[in-house]
Amino acid sequence: MARTPAEASWGVFSLIRLNAFSFGVTGFITAMDTAVLPVIVLSLAPESLKNSYLAMLGMGGLLVAAVIQPLIGRLSDRTRSPLGRRVPFIIFGTVVVCGSLIFLVLSPNVAALFAAWMFIQANLNIAYGPGMALIRDLVPRSRVGVASSVKILMDAVGGLALVTACAALIGQAAGAGLGPVPVLYVNWEWAVYALLGTALAISVAVTCATVLAKDPRRRARPVRRSDGTSQRVLNRQFGMFLASRLLLMTAIYSFPTYGLFFLRDVVEASNPAQTLSQMIPAIGGSLAVAVFAAGWISDRIGHKPVVIAGAVAGAVSTSWLLTVDTTSGVLITASVIGASAGTLLSANWALANVMGDEQQAGTHIGIVNLSTIGGAAIPRLFGPGIDLLNHSAEDLGYKTLIACCAALFVAGAVTLLPVNPGRQEASASAEPSEQTATPTPDG
Repeated sequence: MARTPAEASWGVFSLIRLNAFSFGVTGFITAMDTAVLPVIVLSLAPESLKNSYLAMLGMGGLLVAAVIQPLIGRLSDRTRSPLGRRVPFIIFGTVVVCGSLIFLVLSPNVAALFAAWMFIQANLNIAYGPGMALIRDLVPRSRVGVASSVKILMDAVGGLALVTACAALIGQAAGAGLGPVPVLYVNWEWAVYALLGTALAISVAVTCATVLAKDPRRRARPVRRSDGTSQRVLNRQFGMFLASRLLLMTAIYSFPTYGLFFLRDVVEASNPAQTLSQMIPAIGGSLAVAVFAAGWISDRIGHKPVVIAGAVAGAVSTSWLLTVDTTSGVLITASVIGASAGTLLSANWALANVMGDEQQAGTHIGIVNLSTIGGAAIPRLFGPGIDLLNHSAEDLGYKTLIACCAALFVAGAVTLLPVNPGRQEASASAEPSEQTATPTPDG
């Protein structure tokens, strides 16, 4: 079947350019949380408090994101400018973040580090919140599944690439006592921040250029105060979707949060960190294949069935972890879980987009992402319970965690069953019109 001009203008390469900012933003956050902040905390905090301070930075960042994204999304919905609704916020936030990295270098103590990181988080979310509404703003509904797949892939690739690069730079510096990086002859912090800032700026520039080229008439009009209210965004259908997404995201984040300890305590891997790093390519590969396939399929059969299928597969594959006690067994099972999560993430993000009102996409996506943030935050509260159960019986905490993850997948699927995307869409604005799309087929 021939594609319409609007569909043809949003081929895979155009969608990659539109979602390029996800590479930089997600990579920035993941690299900072995983590789950079732990090293900085070690240099500023007492050994006995390092985990507490690191958790404080992580939870603080999530809380800032939860506050900023819906507010800025709503503000961007109502913005009128020569650059459109979203681009001014994306550019402003990115410029401030890149300029603020110097505050991390100059932080003399944990309090200053916390203040600097919260400021950076606030401005990063000023850019990221409106950016997440671009798919709903510009992409025809028939391409939302593939567009969402590309977005999830850019998240994953950005995280993997920038974490790997930052870890390599820090590793080089570690050999010199965390001084200058031998190859670059500069302090490791300057090298890492230059890398992250450059990646963020380039990826955002690509996205902004794509938006301005694809929407030359700045078609998406700002919402007037009388056009839409929170009542139009928040309704029973949307509430059920948010509850389902919260359950599913909690299921996805829970086991990886404690995966390293599972490898050490249950599988008894001699070097759990190295074992985990060796598993990442296989798990990431299975996730990538599933993400793209799920996007293509969901555009044809509907997004909701694909989400439910991914959730059921996630529940079954997670349950398999109760039976494995070898590294190879964990690798195979984790790869299946990765494929299930990829399927679910892709179709769920597409469903989030098609359920939204185009004129209030920033508000809608900002609220949707509260479920993502909640799903990332809740597992951090499970630690004491896992430790308590492990003390009462060998590995009972990990077994309970796995069972809870499987149950959360099932609960998320069941909660989604009553949701009727068509009913939600009926009250939403029409999808992006074909007349405003610039037909530049690129496959």
